[in-house]
Amino acid sequence: LARQRLLIKGGKVVNDDCSVVADVYVEDGVVQQVGPNLNPEPPTGLVVLDATNKLVIPGGIDTHTHMQFPFMGSRSKDDFYTGTKAAIAGGTTMIIDFAIPQKGCSLIEAFDRWKSWADPKVCCDYSLHVAVTWWSKKVKEEMKTLVQNKGINSFKMFMAYKDVYMVDDGELFAAFSCCKELGAVAQVHAENGELIVQGAKKMLAMGITGPEGHELCRPEEVEAEATQRAITIANAVNCPLYVVHVMSKSAAKVISKARREGK
Repeated sequence: LARQRLLIKGGKVVNDDCSVVADVYVEDGVVQQVGPNLNPEPPTGLVVLDATNKLVIPGGIDTHTHMQFPFMGSRSKDDFYTGTKAAIAGGTTMIIDFAIPQKGCSLIEAFDRWKSWADPKVCCDYSLHVAVTWWSKKVKEEMKTLVQNKGINSFKMFMAYKDVYMVDDGELFAAFSCCKELGAVAQVHAENGELIVQGAKKMLAMGITGPEGHELCRPEEVEAEATQRAITIANAVNCPLYVVHVMSKSAAKVISKARREGK
């Protein structure tokens, strides 16, 4: 279908600003016209789909995925083929995954590695965020290269996963400052990694080793505290901040308060 001329007739077209009954004409996979009673010429070779009483919705973009992600001795179940195949089945036509280097390793090498996994397998459009898991002059230079030469415009910092991906407040400040300079989006996984480590020790000492221990060692406050700290640090360098996967009411309250204050 991507290489054909396609007319989707009579559906309710759903856009960000309004919904309207209209036809949609697509040529070589690109929407060319949206409007009532379209009759693109020539009629030969035109595939017509009747969308009467149906919604015609733009493809979704999932901005946070982890395909075939190697993580602390495990790996994500979906790879870039099965994950994006499932995405398309559900109407998602683009994903943004994360290239995540180990501490001390090159951001560019991580980007190239994830790209080499994705390129032969993806069924839909994709892009990558890149994680900053440590800080040095080299990291700063690589962030600049990724933005200027590789099409990357967002970086993620982890405040959790101590000794694996976690950065401290000073590294956060440096990374936010660099994002501000480059015009890139700064993202954080906001949880207090130190408190989680102590909570995990407590659970194990009590003999709790099942999945319920994951929640028990991460009370809401560890997310709310880290969210507040991330916002404070980002505001100190006037850097816009995206807090990923907000999981608790208390963290959401921190964010809404900061928004009201113009942060």
